[in-house]
Amino acid sequence: MTTEHERRERVIRLLEVNVQTELAIQCQAFGLGLSEEQIENLTAAVTSGLLYAFAIDWSPDWVKDDDVHSWQEAGSWYARCGICLVDSPGSDTKELSSTLGAGTRVRT
Repeated sequence: MTTEHERRERVIRLLEVNVQTELAIQCQAFGLGLSEEQIENLTAAVTSGLLYAFAIDWSPDWVKDDDVHSWQEAGSWYARCGICLVDSPGSDTKELSSTLGAGTRVRT
């Protein structure tokens, strides 16, 4: 279980990862030639600006309320609780990761 503060910190980290991933993809696609350090600096600036000006929460359209988001990475399945945003450890099957991901909840 996580506290609201821990969940908020997780939202910020997920935003940072999302912004950094998108910047890296666009840098590659447009041949911008930015270094990893430059991408990290841009990530910090963009994330900071977004957090300053907007109320941001993790709420992707493809995850229903109170559901888990599952994905496969490097041969293992992972799941993220849609409420507290805790990720499951890697599992051999999507079903097992989803069960582990659904076992977490926010503590208020």
